[in-house]
Amino acid sequence: MNNTETAIHFKGSNFDFDITNEPIIYSILNLTPDSFFDGGVNSSVDKVLHRIETELSYGAKVFEVGGKSSKPHFDDISPEAEWGRITPYLKAINKEFPDLTLAIDSNTPEVIKWALDAGIQIINDIDGFNSDEKLKLVQEYHPSVVTMFNGRNFDEQPETLDQTMNDFFTQSISDLENAGLSKENIVIDPGVGFSNSNTLEFDMIKMKATKFMQKFKTPIMIAISRKSFAKRLFDADLADRLVPTVLFEAYMTQLGGRVIRVHDVKETHELIETFKIFRDILN
Repeated sequence: MNNTETAIHFKGSNFDFDITNEPIIYSILNLTPDSFFDGGVNSSVDKVLHRIETELSYGAKVFEVGGKSSKPHFDDISPEAEWGRITPYLKAINKEFPDLTLAIDSNTPEVIKWALDAGIQIINDIDGFNSDEKLKLVQEYHPSVVTMFNGRNFDEQPETLDQTMNDFFTQSISDLENAGLSKENIVIDPGVGFSNSNTLEFDMIKMKATKFMQKFKTPIMIAISRKSFAKRLFDADLADRLVPTVLFEAYMTQLGGRVIRVHDVKETHELIETFKIFRDILN
């Protein structure tokens, strides 16, 4: 698919990823002690720098730092505490990998501003830039963004969830475009795992929504890494969720997902290589 009218790019400050035909890897660097899967794993600057070097060799394109857990029923922390967890790592990363494409996972306006001042190119907001304060920051700095549908902020019903998501993304994309972004700067995320009731039914609806979300002509994120749908399907503990994660990532890639946000970069690299072979077989 080389037609420029159908090409899809994810663009931002100093990066331009052509994701028309194959996805990119977006690596999660949780710097929190309480993340649902890898809390405390990235416990030193040296470990994080080594991890980045390794994951670059597997083709990771974006590295996302996070200083606050967003798991269900998480304990909120102050902006200062959230940013304080990130800054020591950020200084070292910028020194060792000055050309790295960096994102931050935060829904805190103060932290978003500090991140933008520090040169972070992508803001991933689990609340979908749902405040004037955050939209003003977008208008001022023009970062690239990930806007997520967070079902915890809505009265989700299975029979109307697709329409609720459609309305949300229509409004969110419009707000972000009015703040000066183009669709190539905006990634949309259906928010698998973010529901008040946390049922498998909602997770499956959101995964399948990847197909209709293509109509928005923006990059689509696949963010299901190690999430609890695998426990509901197979009673799989965290350590045993890799296989269902990769299989459902492959499914969502077929539906149009192109930015795969993951904990397991090596295995996702193998998924993408397999996807390319499969695509060539079909052609």
